[in-house]
Amino acid sequence: MNKYFILTINLFLCISLLYRPVYAKEIELPDMGASSSVALTPHMEEKIGRDIATQIRNSHQIIDDLELNEYLQNLGYSLVANSDDAYQNFHFFLIASNQINAFATPGGVIAVYSGLFLTTATESELASVIGHEIAHVTQRHLARAFEKSSQLSLPIMAGMIAGILLGAASGDGGLGAAAAVGLSAAGQQSQINYTRANEKEADRIGMRYLSLSGYNPSGMPDFFQKLERKNRYVGKNYPEFLRTHPVTINRIAEATQRAEQYESKIVTFKSPLSYRLMKAKLMVITAANADRAVQYYRAKVKKNRLSIHPEYYYGYGLALFKKQSYAQAIEVLNRLSVSAPQNTSYTIALAKAYIASDQKTNIKTGMKLLSDATKNKPYNLVLTANYAYALIQNGQLEKSILLLENYNKDNFKHASIYKLLSIALGKKKELVKAHIAESNYYYLKGMLPAAIEQLEIARRITPQKDYYTLSKIDARKHAFKQEKNLYKLEED
Repeated sequence: MNKYFILTINLFLCISLLYRPVYAKEIELPDMGASSSVALTPHMEEKIGRDIATQIRNSHQIIDDLELNEYLQNLGYSLVANSDDAYQNFHFFLIASNQINAFATPGGVIAVYSGLFLTTATESELASVIGHEIAHVTQRHLARAFEKSSQLSLPIMAGMIAGILLGAASGDGGLGAAAAVGLSAAGQQSQINYTRANEKEADRIGMRYLSLSGYNPSGMPDFFQKLERKNRYVGKNYPEFLRTHPVTINRIAEATQRAEQYESKIVTFKSPLSYRLMKAKLMVITAANADRAVQYYRAKVKKNRLSIHPEYYYGYGLALFKKQSYAQAIEVLNRLSVSAPQNTSYTIALAKAYIASDQKTNIKTGMKLLSDATKNKPYNLVLTANYAYALIQNGQLEKSILLLENYNKDNFKHASIYKLLSIALGKKKELVKAHIAESNYYYLKGMLPAAIEQLEIARRITPQKDYYTLSKIDARKHAFKQEKNLYKLEED
């Protein structure tokens, strides 16, 4: 077999140029021939997962909020820790779309749409969907479908992902489905949908992950029932998730019975405030109209006490912030912060409202809030990132750089920290260090070619007499290239 090469699949293959969005990126997956009747090794799957994750990041459709993304990562990995393959790499994404959908691909890519997140009523319902998708990966359902099919190929899957993302961007799931079918003969799409046996296995194993991770197993049948009711009342425009995960009365009954067996063994379940807060934040972020978001949460606040439903007050404060009503936002968020001074989400939101008001005394108050909170919780990623960003915005570059570098010394390296570091160093005109930091950012995002390119730029602008820096860059570049070669799918 010839060496595997990257085959470009354009979104243009899916639909007319009239429908191609400005941000559309090409979906690139390794070619394994015209047919997929080959075994996908774990190495191949990981390569596919890395490539798909990169393309999703480049699609500009992920919700770029560090706090929300950290919440999703923590939830996802709490389930992975109790899965059949706790050592596999997973990539969790939150897609900005009002569709009720989620999907998994070989290599551990799990995408959850904001519409699905907002449809859930409890964290256990959300975890049940993610656990189900994790089970599809750990049981290699899609990978096995590739191995068995004589027609299904990676280019078809690439087109499917392009179609799914296109449908998410347009808000029309049917457009994504049409794009996917357009890549091949009618009915080809159905070959990558999961079989009933796959769904049954993912339900059973996903619920085990759910239970072992401390979530309420009833979250799965509860969410199924919710989808079934939506399907019943909305007719043809049923949730996109049901196209590949059809819900039947028997499936709901089996999930309910299985949940009852697990529940008898568990005393308490996870029901954290963090889920309710992140759901409120997501609702405000994705709201098309700030005024409506303010009206919605104002009504909720009037009917509910802060001690019982702080998430409504949090959402109200964020909605006022989005509307740029900073004085009102400060008033609401201050009440929250006083009620729970150690809550990081409240502190960050309040500090940002103070700083955004653009009044000297308020800015000073907001910066002090972030400074004090960061001193109390020096290992908190979201706090550190927000404080560093505020320092950069206020021209305190040295302080920001020191904060970020100290965080990296004491913690696992994080892409967001390196991104902020590259911005701060760039503004301070320390361009070599800025490009090295940007390289580390791309590396941690799994984007090795971009990481190597940043090192090459850094090397070109490094003075030739600076042998120490040059040798560090060369060593790093060599390591990146070696790692890149490891992920190439070589010939058998």
